[in-house]
Amino acid sequence: MKPIKLGTLALTAALALGAYSTKAIIVDVTTNYSKLNISATVTTNSAEVVSGSSWKYPVKTAKFGNKQLLDLFAHWDSADRTIQPWKSAQLVIGWDWDYDVLVVDKTGTNVLFDASAGYHYAYDYYFYVDFWDEYGVGNDSGKEADPGYYAGTDTGTAYFELYDDYYYLPYTDLSGYGGNKQTFKQSWDINGAYTTWSDSETAKFPYNGGNYYRDQGSDVTVTASISAKGKGKGYNEVGWAD
Repeated sequence: MKPIKLGTLALTAALALGAYSTKAIIVDVTTNYSKLNISATVTTNSAEVVSGSSWKYPVKTAKFGNKQLLDLFAHWDSADRTIQPWKSAQLVIGWDWDYDVLVVDKTGTNVLFDASAGYHYAYDYYFYVDFWDEYGVGNDSGKEADPGYYAGTDTGTAYFELYDDYYYLPYTDLSGYGGNKQTFKQSWDINGAYTTWSDSETAKFPYNGGNYYRDQGSDVTVTASISAKGKGKGYNEVGWAD
């Protein structure tokens, strides 16, 4: 069966309602961020098909990733994805924004929209990713000198949630737990001043049930892969375990 594109369905409805605004606002900046890559598949059942004494519940899927999420977030923000800066917008984790999922312009630093704000403030819509819902084992090393470094490869439990309570989509609540692996390095110079950092996160969320998708639930399964990768100057707290 041909996948249902979440962004395409949302976009069609938005155009009919005239939901776009031509004003794009840069709300703030982020200096410590990593680019996000998201791929998810939602699996649901169609109506029962009966033929004589035989019956079946066909399965259908809907796939979404960065593009469809950016389309959705533009609707949440009443922004226009066809013009700049939203036209070239990208998704990042803002480590200096309480680890929120941010929409930024093509520079990566100018923040257009905080997609996770609703998770903290009980809005009717949000997209939240927590690479460190629970910490696990870490394989860490370092050099306690000036210059020096800290480096680690850590694993644990990750969590994500996409939530829209009729703000734009029919009721949707897709979430799941999975495993995450992170590599991180923080360096400092001869004076003890932080110089550079780098990180990568890879989280897999296989077959999470009990979800809701476009008013259909709760027999909905979501499978997702979410990764992040970045580097920067100075200090980044992301690599320091709680």
